[in-house]
Amino acid sequence: MNAIPVGDKEFLLTVTAGAAVHLSRESRPDETARSAVPVWHLRPRRVNSRVRGRACNRAALTEPRWAETTLCGRQWIAMAGDEGADADEPDDEAFAPTCRHCLAIIDKLFAEPVLDDRFPLIVQIIADTVAEHGYAEMRNVPSDQQAALRKQVRSAVRQQTGHGLQTLVHQSMVIFICEPISQQHAAERDRAAAEAMSRLLTGEQSVPMPTPWRLSWDTWAAS
Repeated sequence: MNAIPVGDKEFLLTVTAGAAVHLSRESRPDETARSAVPVWHLRPRRVNSRVRGRACNRAALTEPRWAETTLCGRQWIAMAGDEGADADEPDDEAFAPTCRHCLAIIDKLFAEPVLDDRFPLIVQIIADTVAEHGYAEMRNVPSDQQAALRKQVRSAVRQQTGHGLQTLVHQSMVIFICEPISQQHAAERDRAAAEAMSRLLTGEQSVPMPTPWRLSWDTWAAS
C-alpha cells in the first residue's frame, strides 16, 4: 500500500493527469469510496513483479476506503506507482507527495513547532535590518523555525515600513528582500562597487565591504 500515516490518519499517494504526486484522504461514511488498486490490476495475467509483491495485501488494496478526490480537489487516476501494470514497466513507486497544495493542507495536521525563546528578538533584528538595507540574510536557521520566521518577519516589515517582503530559503539560510527599500540603496551599492574596482585596478589595498545584513541565528538564539 503506497500510503503514509499522519498522526492517527492515513493518506494514499495518488496521481492525476499531471506529473505531481498527490494525497488522498480516507473517505467518510457518507461518501462514495474507491479502492487503492482496481481489482483487474491484480488479475494473474497483469501482475508484474511490483504488483506481485503487494498481492498478499490484496484485501487492503481492493477495499473501498479512499475519497474520490485528492486533498487539493482533483479526481485521481490511480495510486502512485500503480499507473500501469505491464510486465515490462519499471518500478517507479512514489513514497512522497509533491503537490504543493496537498502539502499545504496536510501541514495543518501537524503540531506547531515550539519557537525559540528569543524568536521575537530575532524577528525584530531582521525587520530592522531589512528596514535599513532592504535586504537581510539569516543563516543557520533550524528547519522547524523557518516557516514561522518568514511569516513573522513579513508581518513585522509590513507594519514597520508599509512594504511587502520576498523571502527565499537555501538550506539553513533564509533571505529577506524588500525591493522598494533595496532600490533606495542602489546608488550607494554602485558607488561602493566602483570604488572597490578602482582600488583593484590601481593596486591599492582592498577594503572589505561591510555586511551588516548578514546575520546568524546562533548569535541570538538560545541554545
